Amino acid sequence: MSIGKIKKWNDTHAFSILAAGGLSLYTGRAEFLSLTAMGSFLYYVLSHKGLWMTYKPFGGYANWVTSFRLCLLISFGFIYLYLSNEYLAGLLLMIVILDVVDGYIARKLNQQSDFGLYFDMETDAFFVALVSMLLYFKGMAPAWILIVGFMRYLNVAVYQILRLKPKKEPKQRFASVIAGTLFVVLAISFMLPTPIRYYSLLIVSILVMYSFGRSFLNYLK
Repeated sequence: MSIGKIKKWNDTHAFSILAAGGLSLYTGRAEFLSLTAMGSFLYYVLSHKGLWMTYKPFGGYANWVTSFRLCLLISFGFIYLYLSNEYLAGLLLMIVILDVVDGYIARKLNQQSDFGLYFDMETDAFFVALVSMLLYFKGMAPAWILIVGFMRYLNVAVYQILRLKPKKEPKQRFASVIAGTLFVVLAISFMLPTPIRYYSLLIVSILVMYSFGRSFLNYLK
């Protein structure tokens, strides 16, 4: 699958996740979001089965770490009601740590690819969307957290609807720091006292909105 086809999948994936997110919110069931993500990612992986065979071991260590993170996340949409907040927070923090690990492995073993880039990036986006929804469903975060949770997909949708082609920007350290902070805050929110949780989510949400807004303004320039 070429980079053009990967980006086409990326666009379709974004609209699918937005639709599934709306259905999950309407029904109050996170399973619809997890099922849609599972189907979309499965198609993406199977479309690259030839690439997986070029790595040793099959698929490469970095992609296997990403796959493990993704499988855990998808399962949370089905079992989150049966997990204690502390246990859920611990598993989510493990996923955040593994996100750092798979990037390091890909660079160390020279297993970087367009497939791996989007696989990791969209797994991160799904992490933010699903965890934001679970916090909302558990009554631990107000509704505005969902805007932040689905911002990545909304951003893709806006570019597609307006027929804009996002420019590849140089990697900004502040954006990576904001993203990392968001992942950690979302994970630990399940065990934070209510006032601290609310203001932590509020601050990191403002930073995320600023990051996306800055990126869009840079595009317009």
